[in-house]
Amino acid sequence: MKVNFTIFKNNVSWNALIHQLNSDVLLRNVLMKGNLDSFDIGFSYCEETGEGNITNSNNQAIGNFSIAY
Repeated sequence: MKVNFTIFKNNVSWNALIHQLNSDVLLRNVLMKGNLDSFDIGFSYCEETGEGNITNSNNQAIGNFSIAY
């Protein structure tokens, strides 16, 4: 599956091919390419829409992602 990532700071976006959707895989991709100031980030995902949010330690949205098959 293909994941489309967007980080709002500096308007960074990229795509990644993954085989399994889990927080470890998402975190690895965001830390490698997201240019973030903190490693304390979280993810939420809606299976109905195939979209999710990336949040910081204060639960503020810092980006989003979507899944395409």
